[in-house]
Amino acid sequence: MAPLILLTGATGLIGFRILLEILQSGTYDVRIATRSQAKAESILSNPAIQNLSHGSRLSTIIIPDFTAPGAFNSALKDITYVIYAGSPVPVPGFDPMTQIWTPSIVGPANLLSTALNYTNIKRIIITSSIVGTLDPVPNPSITATATTRIHLPTIPSTFTNIFEAYILAKITELNRTDEFIDTQNPHFSIVHIIPGYVFGHDHLVHDAETARTKASSCGMLLRGFTGEELPNPMHGGFVHIDDLALVHLKALELETTSETPSSFGACTMVDFSSVWEIIEKRFPKAVAEGIFERGEYHTLPVMYDSSETERVLGIKFRAFENAVCDVAVQYLELMGREVA
Repeated sequence: MAPLILLTGATGLIGFRILLEILQSGTYDVRIATRSQAKAESILSNPAIQNLSHGSRLSTIIIPDFTAPGAFNSALKDITYVIYAGSPVPVPGFDPMTQIWTPSIVGPANLLSTALNYTNIKRIIITSSIVGTLDPVPNPSITATATTRIHLPTIPSTFTNIFEAYILAKITELNRTDEFIDTQNPHFSIVHIIPGYVFGHDHLVHDAETARTKASSCGMLLRGFTGEELPNPMHGGFVHIDDLALVHLKALELETTSETPSSFGACTMVDFSSVWEIIEKRFPKAVAEGIFERGEYHTLPVMYDSSETERVLGIKFRAFENAVCDVAVQYLELMGREVA
């Protein structure tokens, strides 16, 4: 019988691509946890999933609120591995406290405390972000890695915006999970995957307008080369979505030794001002026709080193040009235009 993985976040860019990676491996069965039946159906009906002929290898369970006491009790039955990719992203209009901070902190903590009661669980992977390992205002003269931890003197009782809540939540979750490991000595290992901005083909997007307007990293990238100026600076680090999915699977399978890292960075430094040069070089016809139009990005410089991830997991991260081109190609295909 194949080991069973519980996966959260499969309705998002990262979680869905992880789901594809797991199913394509043919090694595991997967139970996806969603907050509603409608969200579960949206995954099961996705062409990318249906094309895999997954059969009984994919099942669903509904957890309306990851922060509710006992929310994960039924979901963890017979589970060997957990990938928690279900924390919220800073979507405009979200309430900073109830829709960003609380689920980002209480959700993972709830999972971990419940998992202590399930001896069959071997490893839990939590997807974080590079902002959790950087000062709220990054110092580009300091090189951060996946093992970097930021210790905040105090946590505000309220937040001025979604980005503040998101950044402080990522910092706090890393520290609290480290504390959980020290105080609870769990029988399972806990691994953090820490990506930069995530770009590539978004299997959850099925029309060009959604691709351009979606409140996601891919949508942000696309808007910057379809004529818009992005209002907020972007941390200068990225990872291709295909690489990130592979990092999750390889980290899941890695044998635990005293030398095994417990955090894996997935981030290559980038200056987003290079996007337009890539677009002009690779898609001259789309530029000439006005489909692609120069916008403006604002890069927040960071120094990040993910070389340990490449060395330990035996992978090589894709170049930024590959990620930009994948976003551009998908947009042209959705428009029914020639990829040129």
